[in-house]
Amino acid sequence: MHESHDHSQFVLRRMLDANTNRVMEGLRTLEDVARFSGLARLQVDYKDIRHWLQQAIDGLGQGALVSARDAQGDVGRESKASQEMQRPEGLVSIVAAAASRVEQGLRVIEEACKVLASTEASSIERQRYRVYDLNAALQLACQRDRSFLQHAKLYVLVDCRLPIDAFSRRIEQIAQAGVQLIQIRDKHADAIRILEYFQAAFAAVDSSATRVLINDRVDIAATTQAAGVHIGQEDLSVGSSRRLLQPWQFLGLSTHDLGQIQKGVGLGVDYIGCGPTFASQTKSFDRFSGISFLLEAAHWLRDNAPALPAYAIGGIDLENLPQVLGAGFARVAVGSCVWNAQNPAEAAEKLRRLLDRA
Repeated sequence: MHESHDHSQFVLRRMLDANTNRVMEGLRTLEDVARFSGLARLQVDYKDIRHWLQQAIDGLGQGALVSARDAQGDVGRESKASQEMQRPEGLVSIVAAAASRVEQGLRVIEEACKVLASTEASSIERQRYRVYDLNAALQLACQRDRSFLQHAKLYVLVDCRLPIDAFSRRIEQIAQAGVQLIQIRDKHADAIRILEYFQAAFAAVDSSATRVLINDRVDIAATTQAAGVHIGQEDLSVGSSRRLLQPWQFLGLSTHDLGQIQKGVGLGVDYIGCGPTFASQTKSFDRFSGISFLLEAAHWLRDNAPALPAYAIGGIDLENLPQVLGAGFARVAVGSCVWNAQNPAEAAEKLRRLLDRA
């Protein structure tokens, strides 16, 4: 009986050791995916769980676990599924595999601890449920083409005032001139008109080079092929918007101070707009965040969320663009300086050249 008990303890320690290593490897993979995708909040949460697990295992006595390790004698070493060495969907497949590894490994650790250290089992269960939520958020984020946003520098906001045929021609012209993001933004247009003009814009662009988003109207964006939606501080919340959108759709957020940037990063938005920088022809403000805000934002983002795309917005044109570039922003969102220019395509080309040099 005593020999059977010792064998049981030895097997459980081997299980605990193997699954701790498995979970640690998976957490590091997920943490790095979040880190290099600009998902700062997720990266911090994965790191926190990884450190927690290491402390928990240290408390159980890692030496006893290591002494039970027998990698050469592990009969499961050679038992691998044929698809294990393949990741056909790239990053999405990597995240799915690592997420599954972490979730299953934590469950095994929890079961082993019910025998070896029952007081730790409940805390492991709590962390396991926390991991489920983190993994779901990361897997959804990886379905969005974040690499496109990393290269998108020129974002143009357009209204729905032109006749639809003229609107389509102008959209096509600015897209061919190098505008990578277009936002349908018209506070005076009803839902039917916004939908009609979105459909015209979507048909006029090459979606591999230019994406079309919708301002404010999460409901319209969620039911169309829109690349995403841009919301303000007084619109539907980030959480509610994300639940309505398709997993592949972008969610952008307007920010006017550093606190709003920090909150947006924590909520996992795909990009932010920072401003208003200067007076604008399309929107009036009681105050302007100005160049000082851009300087502060660029500094904070560089240190805390360097992969998160940030667009300076508000009254930006060819004349004042050098000030924006000097403040550390190489992405801009503009409106009338392109859309209402005498030659919109030429105006877009000039802006794009300056941004590319930066």
